[in-house]
Parts: sequence; structure tokens; C-alpha cells
Amino acid sequence: MVFWAGILAAALVAWFAVRIGFYETWIMLFNLVISAYLSIFLTPVITAVVPAAGSTAYGNALTLIAIALGAFLILHGLSFSFLTGQFRVSFPQVFDRVGSGLLGFLAGLLIWGFAALVICATPISQNSFLRGLGLPSTVEDTNVAYVAWWCNAVNTMVGTNDSERAAQEAIRQLLEPAKEESVQKPIEQGDPASAPRTLSNH
Repeated sequence: MVFWAGILAAALVAWFAVRIGFYETWIMLFNLVISAYLSIFLTPVITAVVPAAGSTAYGNALTLIAIALGAFLILHGLSFSFLTGQFRVSFPQVFDRVGSGLLGFLAGLLIWGFAALVICATPISQNSFLRGLGLPSTVEDTNVAYVAWWCNAVNTMVGTNDSERAAQEAIRQLLEPAKEESVQKPIEQGDPASAPRTLSNH
């Protein structure tokens, strides 16, 4: 279910990409990749420096969204001011349509993968209904791996030598608090199964 929803979302973005063209789509994909990269690697830093940002179970998710959205808006504004808003690059029609559709599809998968990652960074992802849809398991096996691949591609250019699995490790750390919260919640709410047993004398 989650996988096919991602394919549908990617197809919609691909349709939009064909309408705007290859040049604009390439810049959009680049901005999305950089935004996701900054969000994933800066979130642990910000939550460590600003404890209030990670004080709740939804802190990581909110920080991820804030950084990604802010970075994309800044990059998009710069791109429009200096590139797409200043001149247009023309390509042969076939290449423009096929190329923009392909890049749009990749961009759509990235958007969906990041959105799914944000959901999985919250305790709500451990809900029985969402687990029934395969959200946590499918996302971690497919969407997270796809987002991590793009981040690792950027990291190989700007990171250290030990960067082949840097994104996977960063994402794992972001998802861990939500899993721990879902395990501790029944105990905090007084789950009978977790309550200490006392012996009664007869």
C-alpha cells in the first residue's frame, strides 16, 4: 500500500515536471536533494544544541520539516533569482519531455520518501492501523533507503571518507526515539501486563 502510494505520488510529480521542462525540473530535484541532506544531518545537531527542539516525541519530525522546508524555500528563491527566473534553457522536445518526466519521477519518490521518513520519526507510525498498512517496515526497507542513497551521494562529495552508510546511520538515530516512545508508552499508561505482580496470602 505504502509502496504504491509512493509510485502514484512520483507519477503526479513527473506529470508536473513534464509541464515545467527539464531545466526547471533538474534544479527542483537538486534543491530537494540538498534540502533533505541538510535536514537529516542538521536535525541531530539542532536538537542537541537546542534541547527544546527535541524535548517532545515529535521534536525530530518537526525539526526535519522545518529545516527541509526552510532550506528548499531559500534554494528555490536563489534558483529563481539567478537561474530559472533569468533565462530559459531549451532542449529537443523528446529529450525535454522524457528527461523531465524521469527527473520528476525521481523527485516525486524523494518527496514521498522524506514525508514517510518524517511520519516514521513520530510515535504515531507505531499505530496498529499504520503498521497494518506496512508503513514502518516498508518505509524503512524502501523509502528510507532511497532517501539515504541521495544523501550518501551528496555526502561522498562533501563528507569524510567514512560516508558510505552515514545517511543510514543518521536516519536510524532519528527513528530510534519514536520506537522507544512507542515501547515505553504502555508502561507509562499503566499497562496491566507491565505492572508488577504481588503475591497474595491465602
